[in-house]
Amino acid sequence: MAAAVSMVGFIAQAEAHGGVSLDQGQCIMKIGPDTMSFTGYQPQKSREQFCDDIPDVGSTIIVLDAQQDELRDMAIEMRVLRDVGQKDDNENLEQNTETFVPPKKYMTGTLNFEHNFINKGKYIGLVKAVSDDGKKAYVSRFPFSVGETASRDIVIYAFFSLIGAVAFGVFFRNMSKKAS
Repeated sequence: MAAAVSMVGFIAQAEAHGGVSLDQGQCIMKIGPDTMSFTGYQPQKSREQFCDDIPDVGSTIIVLDAQQDELRDMAIEMRVLRDVGQKDDNENLEQNTETFVPPKKYMTGTLNFEHNFINKGKYIGLVKAVSDDGKKAYVSRFPFSVGETASRDIVIYAFFSLIGAVAFGVFFRNMSKKAS
């Protein structure tokens, strides 16, 4: 049982992505010393919100909310790159850009945009915040996938099914020994 509990922790850590993590029911992204909440929606497919991986291709709404006032005073930009195995995000930056939200101050702290993901695959989200004088510049980088959560879920279900089968086998073997 302890092995199963430790594996759940391992899977949760393996599924966490770059700068986005779950904290008290909110998806939180570190950007410099500050944080932003991250929420995604695919309203034509589901009412559910997601935190990191996008469940399917199609129209997707991304909402970022600055948690600290410092970020509201900075120009914030958002870029989604196709992950083609580049060693550096600036490598073929324009060619790998899926979508770009230019730098702008968001006095309310909320940046949102809609993008139609056409292809399944791996992507990289880059959020940059720069102060007016350019002395402060923060970047948050988080890898995510589009349309690949079903295969991940199958692996997780298979793992727990295996644990259940092993537990049942051990229980059945112990019951057989007691009956003998």
